[in-house]
Amino acid sequence: MNRILLASAALAGALALSLFPAPAFACGEAMLNSGKGLPYQSYLAPRPAVVLIYATPDPTASASQREALFSGLKKAGHTVTMVGDAAALTSALRERHYDVVISALDAAESVTAAAQETQQGKTALVPVMARSEANSLQVRGKYSAVLVDGASLGQYLKIINTVLAL
Repeated sequence: MNRILLASAALAGALALSLFPAPAFACGEAMLNSGKGLPYQSYLAPRPAVVLIYATPDPTASASQREALFSGLKKAGHTVTMVGDAAALTSALRERHYDVVISALDAAESVTAAAQETQQGKTALVPVMARSEANSLQVRGKYSAVLVDGASLGQYLKIINTVLAL
């Protein structure tokens, strides 16, 4: 009988200790590193697009900023082609279907004409406009999406995704 009481008391004690654990002490260095999330690595586009960039859509960006932007678009999963003049634009539109064409606002009419000439009517045009024109309702009403000069990679990615969802 004493064995049964002793065993049940030991079991009750072990159960009580497991329900109310004592505080654990750890090395301070390990505590400082705990709770950090994974650092942001990159963005993967939910809808990879075939993107044509015509001329220099954002004249305020330096060459290195443009390269970083185009590299970021490629890393996100988009296929990016860059052309510099009207003949190359027409040739590129004849050779391949593009989901999105990004150009400066003043070149938007020539892009639209070239797209219609090459039967690329379903290609979405995203013009890049100057900040001074950013509040122009006439421009914003004419296009489904616009970018403002100096836009970040995240804004480009968001606009491309928005246009593809339409």
